[in-house]
Amino acid sequence: MRKPERITVTIPFLIYQGLLDRSEQEGRSLSNLAAYLLERSLFGD
Repeated sequence: MRKPERITVTIPFLIYQGLLDRSEQEGRSLSNLAAYLLERSLFGD
């Protein structure tokens, strides 16, 4: 199994705020939520 890779992205403040709010609601880290959403967008539910 390959190790996870780290990336840096720049996003608008409103997107950041929305991700932060959702991560707090779901009880997960911002990083974990972003990785989950990216994976879902690429490979579906």
